[in-house]
Amino acid sequence: MTNEIVLSTIENKRKDIKDAPFWKNCYHKDEVTREMRNNGKQWYEYHIKFDGLKPIQLTKTKKLK
Repeated sequence: MTNEIVLSTIENKRKDIKDAPFWKNCYHKDEVTREMRNNGKQWYEYHIKFDGLKPIQLTKTKKLK
């Protein structure tokens, strides 16, 4: 299992992360630029456990400034 950090402008309110809406607009932490973060939208940081390519568990959610 690996732990990854994913950033999105879509807030997740679901327990099941496999089909969560934030996957439609998500980025790896290294892909997000300063310009993207300063676009006026709220960003969320998701800590997710993966088994290979399959998301297994959402371990932490953080609202970014």
